[in-house]
Amino acid sequence: MKRTAVIAAIFLLLCQALVASPDKALVVYFSATGNTEKAAGKIAAMAGADIARIMPEVPYTPDDLDYRNASSRASRESADADARPAMLPMEKDAEAYDTIFLGFPIWFGDMPKAVYAFLDEHDLSGKRIAPFCTSGSSGIAASERSIREMEPEAEILSGERISMRDTEEDIASWLSRLGTDRRTI
Repeated sequence: MKRTAVIAAIFLLLCQALVASPDKALVVYFSATGNTEKAAGKIAAMAGADIARIMPEVPYTPDDLDYRNASSRASRESADADARPAMLPMEKDAEAYDTIFLGFPIWFGDMPKAVYAFLDEHDLSGKRIAPFCTSGSSGIAASERSIREMEPEAEILSGERISMRDTEEDIASWLSRLGTDRRTI
């Protein structure tokens, strides 16, 4: 009888722990030059999140990224609404997480087509998506609209533009506003 009561108490505690368990968070990012990768690393560390990189099968070269050249790869992709570069498999299963921090540079006022390819390939319905971008001047609003259109069944949290001048306190403030700082994930 006593042993049964102890087992029942342990089972109840385990069930309560599962129900109260924090969200699983993943920082998913695309970075062509390293800036977004640095921001993603900071966010993952501060939020206690796992991290995974969005990687095209054919990496972007400096010539591919020359926005002044209308025939560069990035320029051609940005001009084509249906462009989606072939992607390598991700090392993490994004669909197994509750909160997805989605990071990318801003290209031609929007997220790169590699991020569109990621969103096409993953069903993030029911997830919380916190977009962040790196950009010297462009904002994240257009990308937030695109993400909302592509993931209508997800909760899209307020995005953040992160510059290399932003401090950890700036990032922590954004995480706190979202309710996704380490204490709640």
